[in-house]
Amino acid sequence: MDLEVETKQPKFYNYITKALNKGFLSHAYLIESNNNCLEIIKKYINFFVKKIYQEYYKNADISISLDKLLYLIDKNEFPDFIEISPVNNQIKKEQLLFIRDDFSNKSLYNTKKIYVVYCCEKMNSSSSNAILKFLEEPADDVIAIFVTSNQYNILDTIRSRCQILSLLYETNDDVVFSSKILEFIDDISKRDKDNLLLKFNCYSGLLFKDRQHAELTLKDIIKYYEMLLNQSSDVDNIEDVIYIISILQDSLKKLKYNVNVKLWLDNLLLSLMEV
Repeated sequence: MDLEVETKQPKFYNYITKALNKGFLSHAYLIESNNNCLEIIKKYINFFVKKIYQEYYKNADISISLDKLLYLIDKNEFPDFIEISPVNNQIKKEQLLFIRDDFSNKSLYNTKKIYVVYCCEKMNSSSSNAILKFLEEPADDVIAIFVTSNQYNILDTIRSRCQILSLLYETNDDVVFSSKILEFIDDISKRDKDNLLLKFNCYSGLLFKDRQHAELTLKDIIKYYEMLLNQSSDVDNIEDVIYIISILQDSLKKLKYNVNVKLWLDNLLLSLMEV
C-alpha cells in the first residue's frame, strides 16, 4: 500500500511519513478530496489512520495486538475510530455531539482516538459550533480528520485550527502496476540493506524469464520512476531516482541485442546495487 500511495499521492504520502517520523502530528486535519470518488478518498484516509496507529504502537503500552487493531479498522469495528457521513445530505449536530461525548472517555485500549467527518462542508452552523468547541480545547489523545471538496466552504474558525492537506485527482486511466512489479521496486528501495542478487532466481523466473517479459517489466518500472519524478517535488533522493532511471533505460537498450537474459539480469542487479 505504501508504494501505491507514494506513487499516486506523493505529497500526501511525504507529509504523513515525515510528520510521523518527526513526531509532528497535528490534533486536526482538513483534507481536500479534489473531486475524487468516495472509494478513493476512504482508501487514503484508511492509510493515514493506520499509519498513525502503527507509529503510536511503537511507543505506547497498547492492550491489543497491532494486527487485531488494523483488522478492526478495516471492518469499521474499532471503538477508538469513528467515521461520520452526512444523513439526508447534512451533518447533524447530534452526530458530532456523539463524537464529543464518546471521546471524552478514556480509550479502552490506551490508544489514540481518531474521528473522520466526511463532506464536512455539509455541517450547518449548529453542528459546526458543536465541533468547534471540541477543537478549541484539543485532547492529547484525540485526532480529528475533516474531509471536504473545498476547504473554503468550511468556517474559518475550523479551518484555522487544522493542518490542511490535499489529494491529487485520480483519473480512471491511472497506471496500475502489478504486485510483482511493486515488489521488485520495493526491493530496489531496500538495496542498501538486502542484496538484490539473493533474489536472482525469483526475478528470473517471474519478471525476467525471457527477453519479451524482461522488456515489458523494465518499461513498467521506468514508467513508475518517471511518474514518481514528475509528480513530486519532494522526493528526498531525487539524484538516486534519476540514476536508477538511466540504468534501467541503458539496460533496456541492451536487450535489443542478442544477449543472454540471465547474464543481462545479473549485470542489471549489480548496477542497481551500486546506486
